[in-house]
Amino acid sequence: MAVMDVEAPLRGLRTELPMRAVRRRRLVGLPVTVIRQGVLGYATALVATWLVADRYFALPEAWTGGAVALVGAWLVYSFAALPAYERARSFKPAIRLAELLGAATLLLVIADAEISVQIRHATAAVLAGPVVSTLSALAHRQLLRHTPTILVGQVESVRRLSTRWAGRQDVNVVATCSWRAPHELAPLGSVTDEALAGVVREVLAAVAEHRATAVVIASGRAFATPALRHLAWALQRAEVECLVVADMSDHVEYLRPRRVGDQIALSLRAPNDHLMSKAAKSLMDRAVAGVALVLLAPLLALIAFGVRFGSRGPAVFRQVRSGRDGEPFTIYKFRTMVVDAEERLAALQVRNEGAGPLFKLRDDPRITRFGRLLRRTSLDELPQLLNVLKGEMSLVGPRPALEAETSQYSEWVWRRLHVKPGLTGLWQVSGRSALSWEESIRMDLQYVNNWNLRLDLAILARTFRAVLARDGAL
Repeated sequence: MAVMDVEAPLRGLRTELPMRAVRRRRLVGLPVTVIRQGVLGYATALVATWLVADRYFALPEAWTGGAVALVGAWLVYSFAALPAYERARSFKPAIRLAELLGAATLLLVIADAEISVQIRHATAAVLAGPVVSTLSALAHRQLLRHTPTILVGQVESVRRLSTRWAGRQDVNVVATCSWRAPHELAPLGSVTDEALAGVVREVLAAVAEHRATAVVIASGRAFATPALRHLAWALQRAEVECLVVADMSDHVEYLRPRRVGDQIALSLRAPNDHLMSKAAKSLMDRAVAGVALVLLAPLLALIAFGVRFGSRGPAVFRQVRSGRDGEPFTIYKFRTMVVDAEERLAALQVRNEGAGPLFKLRDDPRITRFGRLLRRTSLDELPQLLNVLKGEMSLVGPRPALEAETSQYSEWVWRRLHVKPGLTGLWQVSGRSALSWEESIRMDLQYVNNWNLRLDLAILARTFRAVLARDGAL
């Protein structure tokens, strides 16, 4: 959509869609709404409870009716209690009902009560509801990933987010509505009442035209701007989700909303920035590295022989890299280049294909034939398991950088050195050498600010897939 320059306020603004249009939208989109709200999943969970109780276990009518009534009441309550945009995808109904049954069973065991066969069968029938509800939530999370979305905000924010979300599978930007200030240095607060009034009308027209299900507002003043709050109320009447994105430009921080007094604040505290999480990560790293070194010993010996047989020089290459907080350490890799590779680097700088301080050359003449094979399969990285075992590196983390690179880091980029470098990382499984310098830094910072053990396991699993696919390897 066109960018608007509104210099005069629009008085008497009505931000509500006409009720006739709302009713028409609801009627035409009723089947879609039923699916998006998860009604089919809730109904199927109830039917599954009845089938298990009546058909599978052949329980008496009273027991079957009780199981169906319990699950039905719980699902109705969950449907009413959950926000509209969480009903189809939420695991809360299944989790809480399972927790309730677990607590009831525990009380019976503690009380040493006799648990009859009918109670066991009725409990199993009731559990059929949470199982089906969980499967329904998983299905909806897949089916509803590509959300038709409209972006609203200042020109720069909208353009940046549109570019960043262009290739994503979970959001589909179908339209943008943006504004710019009357003059470049004007603060947003001085123009919202004037400029945003027209944008509100434009957003509502775009919602009707593109049948969008979500509107994302990229504005730091969204909560304090009356026009945008009126937009949120209008979208509520049209049953369209309204979201405010915490746009921090190039910063990738962990954001968590919390209430401070009577205000909503965004916490920037990293979720695992404490001693116990770091200790657990270190323990897992060293345990996995130790076991891997033992199991891979024959392969390591075979690769070492191949390196020595292919060219003169040592099998293992040692180089000083920057570790956590910039502390230098010696990294181990299987040698993939000729012995005098470092001396020949200066002559190849003019052919550098990398961005930022990185040196990349796809057809690097210093790489040996066997070394190229090792790089394509990432087997040259295996000796770094020794660095992990020594505590200098982690299994997952940012790429271990050269001191010549870290000396060029800005304060923002230096943040990636606040954790141990990794044998693999988020950027390696997201494109590796195909990523630009800026995007690789963004990936590293995203990991540094949001890491947890579950994310580490997911990255390790994706690493095997990326290696087998040779995704982005040089």
